[in-house]
Amino acid sequence: MNLKLWRGFAVGILSFALVPMGRSELTHLVMQMDLGVQNAQFAGLTLAYERGWFAEAGIELEIKRLPEGYGDLAAGVARSDHTVGTIESGLFLSGRAAGNPIVAIGTMFQASPLCLISKREKGIAQPADLVGRHVAVHGDGHEALATILAQAAVDPATVTVSEAAYGNEPLLRDEMDAKQGYYVDEFVKLQVEGHDVTAMPLKDFGHVAYSQVMFVSEATLTQHREALIRFVKVLDRGWRAAQAEQSAAVDLIVGKLEPKLDRDYQARSLALILDELVWAEDVRTGAMSKETWTTNVGTFLRSHRKASLPPMPEWTDFGVVDTAWGQVAGE
Repeated sequence: MNLKLWRGFAVGILSFALVPMGRSELTHLVMQMDLGVQNAQFAGLTLAYERGWFAEAGIELEIKRLPEGYGDLAAGVARSDHTVGTIESGLFLSGRAAGNPIVAIGTMFQASPLCLISKREKGIAQPADLVGRHVAVHGDGHEALATILAQAAVDPATVTVSEAAYGNEPLLRDEMDAKQGYYVDEFVKLQVEGHDVTAMPLKDFGHVAYSQVMFVSEATLTQHREALIRFVKVLDRGWRAAQAEQSAAVDLIVGKLEPKLDRDYQARSLALILDELVWAEDVRTGAMSKETWTTNVGTFLRSHRKASLPPMPEWTDFGVVDTAWGQVAGE
């Protein structure tokens, strides 16, 4: 284990003793996932929940998968006074620019897992290879694609872009040359299934963003701030456990929650998530930086010419994570 992660692990252990125990009244919070499956991307949350650590911390947590046709996730969380949502940073900014009173309090992934997946035979390894190609992206991928093309000085007019349907079959049928996905998820799944594919992680070519941003309504932050601080501390405990007990975490996912998922697929996915995303820029689980948000806002506004955002302090609260870790470290 490298020094950065070891320091974070050691500090994380201290949080175990500092989580409030035996509370007679539990604060009810809902964790609204941005996926319809509780897979390895939520391993830390899952372990902490299944082992009763949220309840120990005085939180009655309800985990909700994202149902098909849910609609506007940002607006849904904005209407609640007890919900924590997860969302891509670009979608969070879109929601805030649309006037939803939402606040980012942390992030599960400190770097973006977005990538472009292609068959190896296509020879797509860098943005310049997209010239003359057909690329399919989801609604949250246009901004990221525009960013990497701009960074590589590739004229976007030379790339054909369409909306991607969910599922990998169109890619395998050669209906496009590359398709948006997560290199810790869809790409891994295709590899496990035996397909000869490659992935181009967008973070390696200038896409600076967070993923699975944890956000709440202004009302939730006001009413349940102390509980949210405890939530972050327990979430850290869960991710440290997932790191130390990867096999147990995968067993829980495929053995109880998502039996249709392949075990090797989830094991590989979790290993990548732990190695490259959860602590990508800070040993403190959940931490965000003003610098990353500033960069992300810049690319967002360049891609959304008519959008505007209020000052960052109105839609971020770094104090939830800072306070959680300050308490853990005894600062």
